[in-house]
Amino acid sequence: MTVGKRMGWLVAMALTGMLSIAVLGHMQMSKVHDSAYFISANSLPSINSLSNARHSFSQMRIQLARLVFNKNPNKTEEINQNIAKAKSDLDTSLTQFEGVNTDDKNKSLLKADRETLLPYYPVMDEVIDQIRQNKFEKAAEIYLTLAPIASKANDTISQHIDYEISLATSRTEKTKSVYSQATTFSFLLTLFTLVIVGGMALFILRALTRQLGGDPAAASDIAKKIAQGDLTTSIFIQAGDTSSLMASMKIMQETLNTVITEQSEMTIQNKAGNIDACIDSNKFEGSYRAMAENTNFMASNLAEIMRKVTQCIADFSKGDFDTPLEQFAGKRKFINEGIELLRSNIKSFIADMEHMSKEHDAGEINVLIDTNQYKGAYAEMALGVNNMVSGHVSEKDQMIQLMKALGDGEFDVKIKEYPGKKAEINKNLDRLKGKLKGIVDSVKWVTDEHAKGNIDMNLHAHLFKGGFNDLALAVNTLVAGQIELTEKAMSCVKAFGEGDFNASIEQFPGKKAFINETIEQVRANLKALNADAQILASAARQGKVSVRADSSAHLGDYRKIVDGMNETLDMIVGPITTVKSSAETINTAAKEIAQGNADLSRRTEEQAASLEKTAASMEELSSTVKQNADNAKQANQLATAASGIALKGGQAVAEVVATMSNINSSAKKIEDIISVIDGIAFQTNILALNAAVEAARAGEQGRGFAVVAGEVRNLAQRSAGAAKEIKELINDSVRKTTEGTQQVESAGRTMQEIVTSVKRVSDIIGEIAAASQDQSLGIAQVNDAVMKMDDMTQQNTALVEQAAAAAESMMEQANELMSAVSVFSLDDHEPAYNSSYLKVSYG
Repeated sequence: MTVGKRMGWLVAMALTGMLSIAVLGHMQMSKVHDSAYFISANSLPSINSLSNARHSFSQMRIQLARLVFNKNPNKTEEINQNIAKAKSDLDTSLTQFEGVNTDDKNKSLLKADRETLLPYYPVMDEVIDQIRQNKFEKAAEIYLTLAPIASKANDTISQHIDYEISLATSRTEKTKSVYSQATTFSFLLTLFTLVIVGGMALFILRALTRQLGGDPAAASDIAKKIAQGDLTTSIFIQAGDTSSLMASMKIMQETLNTVITEQSEMTIQNKAGNIDACIDSNKFEGSYRAMAENTNFMASNLAEIMRKVTQCIADFSKGDFDTPLEQFAGKRKFINEGIELLRSNIKSFIADMEHMSKEHDAGEINVLIDTNQYKGAYAEMALGVNNMVSGHVSEKDQMIQLMKALGDGEFDVKIKEYPGKKAEINKNLDRLKGKLKGIVDSVKWVTDEHAKGNIDMNLHAHLFKGGFNDLALAVNTLVAGQIELTEKAMSCVKAFGEGDFNASIEQFPGKKAFINETIEQVRANLKALNADAQILASAARQGKVSVRADSSAHLGDYRKIVDGMNETLDMIVGPITTVKSSAETINTAAKEIAQGNADLSRRTEEQAASLEKTAASMEELSSTVKQNADNAKQANQLATAASGIALKGGQAVAEVVATMSNINSSAKKIEDIISVIDGIAFQTNILALNAAVEAARAGEQGRGFAVVAGEVRNLAQRSAGAAKEIKELINDSVRKTTEGTQQVESAGRTMQEIVTSVKRVSDIIGEIAAASQDQSLGIAQVNDAVMKMDDMTQQNTALVEQAAAAAESMMEQANELMSAVSVFSLDDHEPAYNSSYLKVSYG
């Protein structure tokens, strides 16, 4: 039997044993896979979906509580959005669970989850609706009814999660059993296979040793050294051995040494410049001859390639970059790639320079050669070209900036000194700067002279040449025209000042016509003012002193002049009107005085008797008012003390309001912290659940960790329950604190009203005290006055007789005065004169 058949049997036995192990392993792994797949594809997603649903439900409850006890209207909309998002996430999580579970038990549990959640939504919507209507107390009452519904829904979801965990745990136990069976069977089958394969391998090894001609390790070592190129190893064979592997390897070693000797000789010849040297293939037979001939062909082919490449590079040196090169096959393409890269770099550099030249000619002076596409000397060459071009561009930019500065009037701008023939640039620029500065200084000199009054001064145009001379002449012409225009306008205004309102002025062209409009405006205003003065003078000559000019027909200071004339007339006519009216009144009063004197004498006697009675009554009233003033003073002191006490009470209530507000804020912060603790407990519960699943996978090694995870989960659940109870207590505290704050705020407002009222009462009593004091002094003065009136009444009796005689004399004088003022016409209804007024528009 040949070695191949023996090895075939050995391999067949090994494959049979391995195949048996593989089939058994596959069967057991399928069972493990089914359990693991169920856990990963069903249990874990289900637990995750239900956990997310419970978390979303908790978030929805937390956000609803925040909405009920929220005091910031600006956050209401944000909280409503959070509630809607939590509800949406809850529905999404339940939908995801439904997608991965199709068994009846899970369907019934999912149905129970949704049925327990269903009553929660309408009550939650009612709470939100009440808050939108600002019925916060009603919303809080309704919110408290949600606690049992929420607790039942949360317990239902938790029981569903426990069911999913139990499914995952049972699958894990089944996987552990399958793993134990697979391990036992695999070990026994492997042991049987090793015994059979080991026996056959020993039999085959002995047969191979004879065919190798020596130790297999020695044969392998020699073959390895030959493969590594070590042909100096000595090979020992048995006498007469010509067919073993070791004998064949010795012959191969000798032949290879001969081939290497020939190749070394050819290498020496090539290094000496004889690129046509080759191996004598007639010394070898078979494949060794073919190897020698192939080596000769390869050497001659490389020599030919070298000649073609050298010729192509020589053409490049002559400027012929389009000379072709034969396309070499296989890995020799790198020669073509190198030559083409050289050709491409040179052509690209030439093309980039041509592109830069065209762009600069088109005005794009910022265009440069992209040095990043070149390497080595090509990059240095491109950088040198860019630096040279940038230097020229920089010089142009400096000249442009200088021109811009000169155009902006900056004649002190400096430019660096250029070397060599570029110095001509500095000379020309300095000459230009000097000319510009000279004409600007000349204009400034003329301006200063005109400001001093020397308006006959002009630019010395003969000192400039070319365009600068034209500019100076144009400035002189412009100034002369303006001076002539001003002289003509001032001549007309001077005539107006001398009283000649009809003085003429020529019509100026274009926009200079505004001067004519201004002159005509002044002329019209002066004529209208003169007309009003003439009308007033004519009316005064006719005795019509009530005639007035209409000042509304004038503007500015002209209206002030007309108003001044009208006011002057009013000052003159006023006394005349008063005198005329007084004369009529005096005439009438004189007649009545005579008649009244008789009545006055009788009433004076009656008044004397009344004054005696009044004096006695005033004495009693003075005593009463004095007593009231003393009482009012005491009441004022008491009111001031009450005002101070009420003010302190108001401050104390304000401090209580501030304290209650701080307590309310702290309670809200505690509520937020409890919400965070609830979230942490929920996340801890999830982590404990995942840890329990991982511990179940780990089997016995994870049993202790599973116990710890269970304890952590129980602790998280108790923390969540405690957080829930604390949150309810905090919510109740917040609600009661809010009510207390509102009551204290109401008390504060009431106390503030009391403080205001007491202060007002104090002010009123103070005013009463001051008024009583003034009344006391006033009554005393009245009493003195009554006594004096009694004395004066006796004197009035004598004066009445004298008044009668004076009244007769006054009647005669009044008649004479009426005759004197009758010449003036004082008709108040005579219309004022409206002067004509020409209003000139400025277009």
